[in-house]
Amino acid sequence: MSDKYTGKGMDRRYSGQAVDIIYNVKRCIHAEECVHRLAEVFDTKRRPWINPDGTTSDRVAQVVTLCPSGALHYESQDDVEIAPETNTVTLWHNGPLQFAGDLHIEGSTVDVQQETRATLCRCGASKNKPFCDNSHKQIDFNGAAAEGITAVPVSEAGRLKVTVLPNGPLGIEGSFTLYDEQGIALFSGRKAALCRCGGSGKKPFCDGSHIRNGFTGE
Repeated sequence: MSDKYTGKGMDRRYSGQAVDIIYNVKRCIHAEECVHRLAEVFDTKRRPWINPDGTTSDRVAQVVTLCPSGALHYESQDDVEIAPETNTVTLWHNGPLQFAGDLHIEGSTVDVQQETRATLCRCGASKNKPFCDNSHKQIDFNGAAAEGITAVPVSEAGRLKVTVLPNGPLGIEGSFTLYDEQGIALFSGRKAALCRCGGSGKKPFCDGSHIRNGFTGE
């Protein structure tokens, strides 16, 4: 299995006649785009809960690529998922950072290459760092962004490198646009440090709070 679906051996493949669906239980945050949009393929009351032959491979591909965490991917002979034209990071309301693009996520405990989708923790409480595990809901995380920041979205494509810095922020390198939950562009550029300890006073950017609060990120 390719590293692009890493989850420390947690990948499960559901093979169909025209398309295979790969599910990574460690990455899933139960956004439920799949079960709400394509119940004939994704049904949590059925075993196995994924039936790749429940509809056309084109429809499977369309819905799988809506999975924000990258827990779902598909493989078929006729179609290959490609990265979006531009790299984006979206702040979920009091939740994680949703990444979409040509993603390369690296750190001491993670190496995910050529990924297209991921949700990364910014509350500091996930037990599956750097990925979100919905811990923000249990700790009532306040992830509101600092006010008064706006930007013009970038149109450049290319590789987006996300470095999980030891006990520190996410170092972002490459052209990207950062949006809030309402779709307003807050930042655009080629380099940034995004908070993942949950304590920054200028969220979503790092302000060094991880040093003061003794954040452990590995």
